[in-house]
Amino acid sequence: MLEQILVNIQDLSHQGKNSLVVFDLDSTLFDVSPRLEKILLDFAASPLNQKRFPEQVALLKNIKTLRSDWGIVGALTRAGLDGHHQDFQDAVRAYWQKSFFSNHYLQFDRPYEGAVEFVNAVEQAGAQIAYLTGRDVERMGASSGEVLEQWGFPLNEQAELVLKPHRSMDDAQFKTDWFLAAEKKNYETIYFFENEPVNLVHLAQHCPKVQMIFFESTHAGKAEPPEDLPRIMNFLLNQKES
Repeated sequence: MLEQILVNIQDLSHQGKNSLVVFDLDSTLFDVSPRLEKILLDFAASPLNQKRFPEQVALLKNIKTLRSDWGIVGALTRAGLDGHHQDFQDAVRAYWQKSFFSNHYLQFDRPYEGAVEFVNAVEQAGAQIAYLTGRDVERMGASSGEVLEQWGFPLNEQAELVLKPHRSMDDAQFKTDWFLAAEKKNYETIYFFENEPVNLVHLAQHCPKVQMIFFESTHAGKAEPPEDLPRIMNFLLNQKES
């Protein structure tokens, strides 16, 4: 499927027609579980937290996150922190929310297999690229572009980064509104890679011409992905779609 997308882009480019390929960032291009793990380890390394929660922090020090983790509940549960100590739960959740949605830990994200190569191949094939993310400018704008460039993702006149102007904006509505505007720019074909089903369901209702690909990593569980969507778990070429 990924190869066919590249072929389609090349064919359109040779015909003088424009195509657009849009990528979500968190849990689509980037595995955020290393970011989550580093945040939890830093919480455990704090002398204040060690003093306040000695038993819980002892369990946190060897914590491991998984690609399938969404939020902190799964990792904490596997570590034996099952939610009975409310003060600890409140403190670690507050630390996670402040840290995860910030510029300070984005450098710990890791691209999924083949992601950098595929996005560059999309650019070379002639498509416009957009990184359309639910991250907001104020908290995550400064480092988002830096991390993309550090990993070798294109970021230039042909590849733009689009963040929410304000954190309060609903992700699904923000992305749908952006696509509604993009559809007016004379693109022959628009592709969208996204891991969050609620965004895909909302977009399908308003922009049915967008060709959506579900990236199967982790999600909030607010919706199920449309059953008819193609699914991938990495961006390696020559892979069979599930």
